[in-house]
Amino acid sequence: MDELFREHSQKIKVYLAIQTIEDPFEKNESITDLPSLPISAIVTDLGFSKVQWVMPGITTESAKEIIVEKRHKSLIEQSYKIEIEGVLFEGWRVNGKLQYRVEQDYLRAFIYNKKVT
Repeated sequence: MDELFREHSQKIKVYLAIQTIEDPFEKNESITDLPSLPISAIVTDLGFSKVQWVMPGITTESAKEIIVEKRHKSLIEQSYKIEIEGVLFEGWRVNGKLQYRVEQDYLRAFIYNKKVT
């Protein structure tokens, strides 16, 4: 897996954000993006049928699977947006927690574009 990662990885940008509650009674909040952090990842596209299987309930136009080194776990968990080749994606979350799978020294996560209807 290490050799595969060295040969096929590409740079992606991870964006973190700070959430500020302006008025707790009206539940007004603002989100401030922080500068992006580049990391290496193996990126693969997901087909429509696989999206329905691995991310139930998600309606999207494009989705990807990323594999990153395990040391970037906290960065991926806290990510607000992930940019790949100029396109912004967000992580698949259930009950506010990013869903991922740890495989030896690597972490596998699914990300998608929100479909605007």
